Amino acid sequence: MQPRCAACGHDNAQYRADDAAPYFTILVVGHLVIGPILVFPFILTAPIGLVLATTLPALAVVTLCLLPVIKGAVIGGLWAVRAPADVAVS
Repeated sequence: MQPRCAACGHDNAQYRADDAAPYFTILVVGHLVIGPILVFPFILTAPIGLVLATTLPALAVVTLCLLPVIKGAVIGGLWAVRAPADVAVS
């Protein structure tokens, strides 16, 4: 996240997202990825090493791709409700 908005110059550094973005990212990845994966039968029948080797890298990529987007959404939510600069979300 940029400390200042490139379009309007608003100070984005005043909003502290703290742990909210990782918590929401885990929530989203858990519901959108882990839940549907449990439906596939290969999770239950394949060797544990194969399952871990295929799912962990995919989960890491999805998590790292979603984290900046969700952090931006948290900062946008704080901006929308006009949260004071000293209020932390966590």
